Order: sequence, then structure tokens, then C-alpha cells
Amino acid sequence: MNMKRLLTVTLILMVLTAALFAGGCAPEEGVVIGSKEFTEQLVLGQIAILALEHNGIPTIDETGLGGTVVVREAQEGGDVDLYWEYTGTALITHLGYDEAITDPQECYDVVAADDLERNNLVWLDYTPFNNTYTVMMRKSDSEAMGITTLSDLANAINEGVEAPEPGTWNFATDHEYTIRDDGYPGLQQLYGFEFEDVITMDLGITYGALRDGDVATAMGFATDGRIAAFELVNLEDDLNFHPVYNCSPVVRQETLDEFPEIADILNPIAAALTAEAMSAMNMEVDIEERLPVEVAEEWLREQGFIE
Repeated sequence: MNMKRLLTVTLILMVLTAALFAGGCAPEEGVVIGSKEFTEQLVLGQIAILALEHNGIPTIDETGLGGTVVVREAQEGGDVDLYWEYTGTALITHLGYDEAITDPQECYDVVAADDLERNNLVWLDYTPFNNTYTVMMRKSDSEAMGITTLSDLANAINEGVEAPEPGTWNFATDHEYTIRDDGYPGLQQLYGFEFEDVITMDLGITYGALRDGDVATAMGFATDGRIAAFELVNLEDDLNFHPVYNCSPVVRQETLDEFPEIADILNPIAAALTAEAMSAMNMEVDIEERLPVEVAEEWLREQGFIE
């Protein structure tokens, strides 16, 4: 092969390589939907993806990214355009308020205004369901011991009442709850008690550990479908320690400017997400072992949001 022909072939290969790189390696385009890693968040993420795609808005699935801080930092850094967040989480963790707000509308108003001003993040309408943190016992133990509130639990521990199975007042929780300002440190301070042992584990395991008698109490989320399925009970937060945790789609302002129809699509969906609906979908995933996308699609079709 002569030099001229070699140069021609080389030039053609360079052009083809550049074209291939530009076409095949260019970043995907679409609204990036994120979520935390637990069941409810995975279902909500799929609800947003399916609803937006059904209405012609392309999406990129980045659900299940990690914990609260991971997803929030991804959104603030521009790597996630939209995810569902809880008003109480934003109030305490993201915006740094010291005091919980227990009225849903007031909490939402404060969070929505402050997050928009500080971070250019828009809170769409919030859900009727309030997935606040909860401390659970087995229903049979709660009834037998007359413990229905967190104050009852604190009194029992402080008075040396014998613990139910496994015989010690221990508490199963995920790591995040042990360090959050609106988690265990503040809870024990307000109610004036301390568990004999705090056992950290993946959040999804706490419900089964409590059901199986490995722990006497456990932390969970109020709308988790396993509470009813495992015959557990939420202890009433009678001193109103935990903030309200209604949920909203939170979207970057520049994303909403590009796709203003997102609000019209997701606001009616948020309004339909009652505690009963969310608990039922959570149970379908956790107990019936269905995929979050299947459960989300079924609910959207039943509600008439997609065909």
C-alpha cells in the first residue's frame, strides 16, 4: 500500500471513529429520575418514570441510588433532575431546622419556599400519606403489656418491666436513624429512656427481625406494608417528636422550565397517593415479591393515569 493510499485510509478511519464516538457515546438525554434505595422510594420512582414517559417526556432511570444524602447531593449537583422527597426530611436534614413541624401544610409551605429560594428546587404537590418514622412492637406484646404509645414504652423500660422476646429491651434500626437529628438521639432525649441495646441492620430486615422475636422493638416507616402483614403495630408518637413526612416530587427549576408539563402530570398522581394506596403497593413488593415497576404500572392503570 503506497503512502497516499495509507493516509487516505487512515483519514477515513479517523472520521468514522469520531462519528461513532459522537453517535454512540454521547450522553443520554431525558429527565433523570432518582430515588433512595428502599421499597417505597423505588415504587415512587417508577411511578414518575412511567407517568412522564406515557406523556412523551423521556426519562433516565437512576432509582435506588442510595440513602438520603446521596440522592440529595446528586440532585443539587445536577446529576438527578427529579425524585420524591419527604417534607420532614427536607426540613430537618436538608434545610437544618431544629424544631419539627407537625402540621402537614405548614411543614410543606416552609420547605417549599425555603428550598426554592436556597437551592432552586421546586416542590410539587404533596401526598396525603405521611410516611413518618415509627417505633414498632409485635401486636401481641403491645396488647398484652398495654404499651400503645412511646411514653408507655419509656415508662416500661425505666421501671424495669421485663422485656418481651428476646428478653431484653433492644431496638433494631438502620444506621441512618441512629445519627439523624430527627432519629434515635432526639427520640431518647425527649422521651427520657434508653434501649439496652441498639442493633443496626439494613432497613428491610428490621420488620422480619421483630416478627421473628430477634428484637423487642424496631424502627420502621408508617406506611410499610409489612407492619400489617407481620402483625406488628406502630406505637403512637404521643409527644409528636417525629416531623410529618408527606412526600412530594422535587424537581430542579431548570428541568421544570424545560418541561413545565411535569407539574400537571405528577400533581394529580400525588393527590391520589393515600396511606392505604402506598401501604398496599409496598406490601405487593415486600410480601408478594413483585417488581416495583410492575406494581407502579398496575396502580397507574387502575387510577386511569396511564392507559
